[in-house]
Amino acid sequence: MEFEGRVALVTGGNRGIGMEIAHTLARVGVAVGVHYRAAEEMAQDVVAAIQKAGGRAMAVRGDIRDRGEAAAVVAAVTNAYGPVDILVNNARQLGVKKKFLELSWSDYEPQFDVIVKGAFNCCQAVLPSMIERGRGGRVINMLSTITEEPSWRWHAYGAAKGALLQMTRHLAAEMGPHNITVNMVSPGFTRTVDRQTPHGDEYLQDVLAHIPMGRFVRPDEVAKAVAFLASDQASFITGANLPLSGGKVMN
Repeated sequence: MEFEGRVALVTGGNRGIGMEIAHTLARVGVAVGVHYRAAEEMAQDVVAAIQKAGGRAMAVRGDIRDRGEAAAVVAAVTNAYGPVDILVNNARQLGVKKKFLELSWSDYEPQFDVIVKGAFNCCQAVLPSMIERGRGGRVINMLSTITEEPSWRWHAYGAAKGALLQMTRHLAAEMGPHNITVNMVSPGFTRTVDRQTPHGDEYLQDVLAHIPMGRFVRPDEVAKAVAFLASDQASFITGANLPLSGGKVMN
């Protein structure tokens, strides 16, 4: 089995898309570190469900905005299962929806601190081991179709995701000689069982009307895309951004 013996860390793995990614990777044989910053009970529930299904998983707490805590999260997973082969930077920060002249820089900072700085810290904690071992690795950063759909609703969130997109591409170029792929998955609007949408029905119907396939992406479809990029089948794909938008966004 191609995933046998592999270890993954999924940031923000205790809920939503991250939870589905953790379950999907565990089902194919990956030992999964389920990261969380708060809501420990939710993380433990994810771990319990994975273990009940015969998989391997552990919950690991940390504030990845802090470089030392991000390193401690990686160390905890490494001590339990071995060095991390697959890093999924999924942690996110919900943002305010304001028009530009109503915003302050303090509205931007939480987005950049989690989405960009958090991924930066986790990559710096994981990559040295991947390079040293010489057998490659996978980094998968969770983006959003928002980077291709400008809107006043997403100023801070979209800016942070756009920064992560460029960081991913530059990192892919640098890590290529080490056989480490660095890719992105960009879901469109995704309904998850644990989080209510802040959007009204009128907004959602308008979004749906512009999706050629006529429905929203499912969390399991997002997770399967992540698993593909983590697999041997994707060994020559790097710096790519895979949109899951049903045709609403086309690269």
